[in-house]
Amino acid sequence: MLPNLDVKILGIAPWTASAHVAEQYRCERIFLAGDAAHEMPPTGGFGMNTGVQDVHNLVWKLAAVLKGLASPSLLDTYHDERQPVARAITEQSLINATSMGRLEQTRKNAGARSEYLNEQGMIFGAAYTSRAIVSDGTEAPHVANPVTDYLPSARPGARAPHVFFQNDGAQISTIDVVGNGFVVLTAGGGRMWAEAVAELAKDHSLPLKTQAIDDEAFMSAYELDASGAVLVRPDGYVGWRSRAMMGDPARTLCDAISTILGRISSRICARSIA
Repeated sequence: MLPNLDVKILGIAPWTASAHVAEQYRCERIFLAGDAAHEMPPTGGFGMNTGVQDVHNLVWKLAAVLKGLASPSLLDTYHDERQPVARAITEQSLINATSMGRLEQTRKNAGARSEYLNEQGMIFGAAYTSRAIVSDGTEAPHVANPVTDYLPSARPGARAPHVFFQNDGAQISTIDVVGNGFVVLTAGGGRMWAEAVAELAKDHSLPLKTQAIDDEAFMSAYELDASGAVLVRPDGYVGWRSRAMMGDPARTLCDAISTILGRISSRICARSIA
């Protein structure tokens, strides 16, 4: 502190906290993400994280369409999946700001609510519903407080849960093997799923790999029996799940991928299974 320091103010940039979410995230070739799509109070620090998640959701879809692997209709699912999540997060950010007395009309008797900086459910429990998700008919897990309470689930549309498992003598997480393409996680008895993946991946333009996990904790967290499998999208969200082996795993998996990519009669699957 220098009491006699001569300070010269060079400029003032006033700022007002706002809470807005765009009505549409896509208009033809224009896509909104980050602050262009949602403006929220900074109380909780969710703005940048939400923007990064927007882009994580969008880029693999753009890549799939540009490479001819997916129908352009896949791009519509960006709005369907991300806009509801942004609305929920913006609402909670506004409630945080209100509870902290950061709005003029709420400064009296202000105090952080119990959910503030305790939003595991909102962060990790966000789930998608769109044409890029193949429902398995199961219901979302019930939690007492969806903002604070997170119950890991491998239900299609949910974030693929973290589970440690042994791989080539090293302990890694299921999170370490997802991303950079689609990955099929199979339980210990899912050899036929791996064979189906090998058939579909003969067309190398389809980014698809498999990871067998012979681990009870994995099967419990993902609600699979010894022959079940899940398909995780490049953004780390479960796109499809089969709790047990199907009669024709190659066709089943092909149909799931085709549905996610918006190509019900996918030329890729037709070539790979022919």
